[in-house]
Amino acid sequence: MSDLPDRSHTPSRNPSREDMLATRFPAEPRPGQLFILRILWAAFVATQGVFAVVYSLAAVDVSGQDPEAAAAMLPIFLGLALLMAGASLFAAPIYAAKAKLDYQVATLFRFAMAEAIGIFGLVLGFMGLELYPFVFLGASALLILVQMPTETTYQRYRKECLSSVR
Repeated sequence: MSDLPDRSHTPSRNPSREDMLATRFPAEPRPGQLFILRILWAAFVATQGVFAVVYSLAAVDVSGQDPEAAAAMLPIFLGLALLMAGASLFAAPIYAAKAKLDYQVATLFRFAMAEAIGIFGLVLGFMGLELYPFVFLGASALLILVQMPTETTYQRYRKECLSSVR
């Protein structure tokens, strides 16, 4: 015989989709969840400073570079940066809520998209456009700063997740 209780006579209850989502997205963030996200948020912001220091120390001699080719890439990277900024601020939260992604996953995804803008700046800098890395890194840091995880952002995300059920 098994040590497990016999549940053959217990009526099974199939939880509704709303019940499952309410369990997955509780009224309050899990203990420590916002603390961990704030540590990661600070790390993403600090990374932009690290990128700036690395670029300053490792900036290559651009005398042999083709400045026209580098300048031709500027509109492409600027367009990508604007696309990533819009996606990080607007599209990612909406898509993540509709896909019912965990709040931590959705938040880290937003941070990573914002951080990509700083990486675009580094690429432009190493291609020979000396001022642009700092503009892109600053924009990236600002974008990450405004996305600090708070109780309010959690509640907004939870509401969006639960409202997309109906």
